[in-house]
Amino acid sequence: MFKYLAILCLIAAPALAQIGHEIEQIEVRGNEKTRAEIIRQVLPIKIGDPLREGDLDRCRVVLERLLLFRTVFVNVKPGTQKGKAILVVYVREKRFGTLGGSLEYSELDGFGLAADAYYANLRGEGKLIGAAYGWRERLKYWGFRYGDPLFLKTNQAFHIQVRGSSADRDIFRHSNPDIRGRYDLERIGFALGIGQPSPLRAYHFVLKYAFEAIQIGAFQRPAIATGDEVFANEIAEAEGREKLSTLALHLFKQSTGGPWGHGTDFNARLTLSSKVLGSVANYAKFRTELYRHQHLFAGHILSLGIKAGGIWGHPPFYERFYLDGDNQLRGIERRVIGPEGGTLFFVAEALYAVAIKPLGRIYAFAESGGVCRFVNDNSRRDAGTAIGVGLLLFNRIDISFGINTGTLIVKSHRFGGIKFGL
Repeated sequence: MFKYLAILCLIAAPALAQIGHEIEQIEVRGNEKTRAEIIRQVLPIKIGDPLREGDLDRCRVVLERLLLFRTVFVNVKPGTQKGKAILVVYVREKRFGTLGGSLEYSELDGFGLAADAYYANLRGEGKLIGAAYGWRERLKYWGFRYGDPLFLKTNQAFHIQVRGSSADRDIFRHSNPDIRGRYDLERIGFALGIGQPSPLRAYHFVLKYAFEAIQIGAFQRPAIATGDEVFANEIAEAEGREKLSTLALHLFKQSTGGPWGHGTDFNARLTLSSKVLGSVANYAKFRTELYRHQHLFAGHILSLGIKAGGIWGHPPFYERFYLDGDNQLRGIERRVIGPEGGTLFFVAEALYAVAIKPLGRIYAFAESGGVCRFVNDNSRRDAGTAIGVGLLLFNRIDISFGINTGTLIVKSHRFGGIKFGL
C-alpha cells in the first residue's frame, strides 16, 4: 500500500523536467500482466525525443484508449544529465476488462438501451476481445470485436469486427407516418483494419476492408408525391439483397482533454467501392472534418469546425450523405435539409463555451449545413442555418436549442450509463 502511495505521489507531482529536455529513459510501473515493452511501444513519445508541450496528455490518452487500465498517470523526473528527462508511466490494470450498460438516445433512432463487455489484455500483450448489443426504438445492432495493438510484434494495430444492424427508416419527414413512407434497412458484415502512427505521431493512419450484405424490405411508398418520387423509386428498385464491398483509407488526429478539450481534431476518410471487389456499385466517397478548440481564458473555449464530403460514381442511396447521425446539425431537425441525401455536403459551426463545474458547459452556437445532389443533369440543393444556445451536461449529453428555428436537439448517443472496470 505504501509503495503505491509513494508512486502516486511521484507521478502526480509537478513535472520537474522542462519542455525541450530529451527523454533518456521510459520507466513503467504498476504493470503486473501488461508487458512494459507493449506500453512503451504504443506511446507517442520515444527515447531520444525532446519533451514537447502536451506530450504527457497525449501519452495518457493513448494508454487510456487501450481499455486495459483502471488508472493511468504520466509525468517526468530529472534525468542523469543536464537537459535529460525520464518519462515515468504508472498504471493500475484491469483484472478482467470492462462491463457497461447505458441509456442511449439519438435524433434518428430515439431512446434505447446498450450493453457491452470487453476482455482486455490477453497474454499480457494488450489484445482485446469484446461484444456489444444495442436496442433503440428504430434501430437494433450487435457486434463482436478483436483488437491487437501490436500486430505480429510490429508497431501496427490490427482489428477485426463482425457486426449487424436492423433499422426502420422514413422516406420523408411528416407528422403522419402513413404519409411519409418507410422501409427497413438491414446490414450484416465484417471489417478488417490495420494502422500505424504516421511520422508526425499525432496523426494515425488506418487501412480498412469491409464487406456487408444489405437487405432492403418492407417498402411503403409515400402517400404524397415528393420530388417526382425519385427517392422512393430508388428504394423500390433496390428492394431485396445486395452486397457492398469497400476499401477505406482513414487519417485522423484527436485533441486531448475530452469534448472541446484543446487543440485540433482532424479526420479524413477515402472509401472506394468496386464491382471488381464484389460490390453492388462503383464509387469513391471522401469525407473530412477539421475542428480547432482554442482556450481564450480560464473556462472559456472557442471551437470552430467544418465538415465536408463528396461522392463520385453511382453509390447506393443508403451510402449518400444525410444531415443526421454524425452530421446532425444543432437546432435543426434531422433530414429537414435534403431528405434524399446528397453526393456533396458541408457543415460549418462555431461555438463559444463556458465551463460550469461540475455540471459541464453552456455554450452559444451558430451552425450551417447543406447537401447537393445531381438528378437527370439537374442539381437539387438544400441548406439551412441555426443559431442558439446549448448545454453539454457532464461532458456526455449535448442539448441544443435553435433560437431561430425553435428546435431542441439532443446530439449525444450515450445519454447516460455506467461502466465497471473489472
